[in-house]
Amino acid sequence: METNTKISKSLGCGVGLRSQHYPVITSEWPAVDWFEAITENYMDTGGRPLEILESVRKHYPVALHGVALSIGSVDRLNEGYLNRWKTLIDRIDPVIVSDHICWSGVGGEQLHDLLPLPFTEEALALLTRRVTQIQEFLGRKIILENVSSYVTFKHSTIPEWEFIRALAEKSGCGLLLDINNVFVNAKNHSFDPSEYIRNIPAESVEQIHLAGHADRGTYLFDTHGAPIIDQVWALYREALSIWGRKSTLIEWDENIPDFPRLMEEANKAKEIYEKSASVGASFTAKQSSQRVTPASGRGKPRPYNREGCSRNDGYAPSLESVEYWMRDQIFPSMSFPPRICHPRESGDDFLNTQGGEAGEMRLSVYREGYFARTHEALSEVYEAVRKILGAEEFWNLAESYAFHYSSPNYNLNIKGAELPEFLQHSDYNKRFPFLFDLARLERATTESFHAFLRSAFDPASLAGMDAEDWENLRIKFQPSVRLIESGWPIIDYWQARKNEEIKIGSKKAPQYIFVFRSANSQVNCELLDQKQYIVLENLLSGRTLGDSLETLLHDDVDVPVDAWFSRWLQSGLITECALSKSCVAEPSTVP
Repeated sequence: METNTKISKSLGCGVGLRSQHYPVITSEWPAVDWFEAITENYMDTGGRPLEILESVRKHYPVALHGVALSIGSVDRLNEGYLNRWKTLIDRIDPVIVSDHICWSGVGGEQLHDLLPLPFTEEALALLTRRVTQIQEFLGRKIILENVSSYVTFKHSTIPEWEFIRALAEKSGCGLLLDINNVFVNAKNHSFDPSEYIRNIPAESVEQIHLAGHADRGTYLFDTHGAPIIDQVWALYREALSIWGRKSTLIEWDENIPDFPRLMEEANKAKEIYEKSASVGASFTAKQSSQRVTPASGRGKPRPYNREGCSRNDGYAPSLESVEYWMRDQIFPSMSFPPRICHPRESGDDFLNTQGGEAGEMRLSVYREGYFARTHEALSEVYEAVRKILGAEEFWNLAESYAFHYSSPNYNLNIKGAELPEFLQHSDYNKRFPFLFDLARLERATTESFHAFLRSAFDPASLAGMDAEDWENLRIKFQPSVRLIESGWPIIDYWQARKNEEIKIGSKKAPQYIFVFRSANSQVNCELLDQKQYIVLENLLSGRTLGDSLETLLHDDVDVPVDAWFSRWLQSGLITECALSKSCVAEPSTVP
């Protein structure tokens, strides 16, 4: 497939598309130059988020920005991820497709973070091959972002800015320069951010990110949860004076403000953007023609280390060794399959001192980040469970769960799938015996919300069917349909999750709950009587209509199946009705 390598036209100044702002955006269609959507938030959902993204795309240019490609991992690229990514790209037709220069997992385990790479020839070669593979698969150019980091590697031989410049030159990808990340890394690793900016050629830069960070004393932490500081604004001005106008985006992902406050930051960027030159006039031809030579002096790697440590003993661990070692340090309590390691593999061999602290001490930033993201994902799904346990108890639950279960899937939301089972065997469920069922209900509503719906069944095709054939029908339902049975009033607790408190009674109240998503993307949880629940449970298991009704009919009870069937059809919940294969006459084999 031919790859489109055309450089994107500058889009102006945009903002990230976040669910908190959906109501404002879709009701007012504000004056925004463009939006950037997190790829993974829309790649595995067939629900309202995807509908919103499609609607926004009709009104604005949209970029897709990924966080889970893990292009720098020594693991093979995830084919399932690539296929879902391409499906979304083909559906949305984004103006820009981007991800990060990092790795996110290894050995089939995901760390759900933007983990730094050593800046070596080996890593550069891997990234270059991967970019080529991805661009050929997508049939379009991708752009990659520099990441913030809290550790650096002793065996790095190339300055970060030369590394990403070389990647763009060798692979043909574009660069997304996060100005805040440049500033954060400059402080964390003691280099001049202006030197970084000056050494990136204008023709490689296709987009800019601006965001806030937190000062943690010994290091800066990239939070995307605060206003942009003056020094980053100044660096942005400098960047535009060198590169010219580049598509600029405001990222604000934590402590998200209301939309007008977000637009204040975008408008400030727009003012700087408009005052900048239309071309990077100060980027000279001499600068543009320079080529990176990471290896210098008789073919030996040039030592590069701003912290004053360098490798003088000839030891250079492989990229595989580095990534497996970091994974094991971030998961100190996780039991992974044994792996043959180099006997010297330790933090002293891999990591530089960072701001006077041992490199391994800084790995706690990534360990804490993994836990925080797990807690955030669980909080989003299990609102009622969190309300009942309280914030502190839920925090402890999330921490225990995060390090008990590994995470093989790139989608962080899927990591919480085992929480009901985890609760079932915990002390929490002994204190609250309904907690397992409540967690199952909350998981079911989330799965229903994100399910990809199918075309509804046309009942006209059943016209003329013989009466005796009805009992041989197999009925298929929308993927959003779920059933939950409990001996406790869990639907009452679930419905009260937005209240100030949930009143918990000690009295049992059996409930049969039907979970489904309606045409307006609303997830519904309805109480059924036991008869309809039994029939639905049988049908969902693949039994014929006749078999599903058999037990109830033998009990000589009134079964209003016509009314149920009509309701399911009218709600678009049935996707297929077909005669059981065992009831379809086989063609004759007699000549």
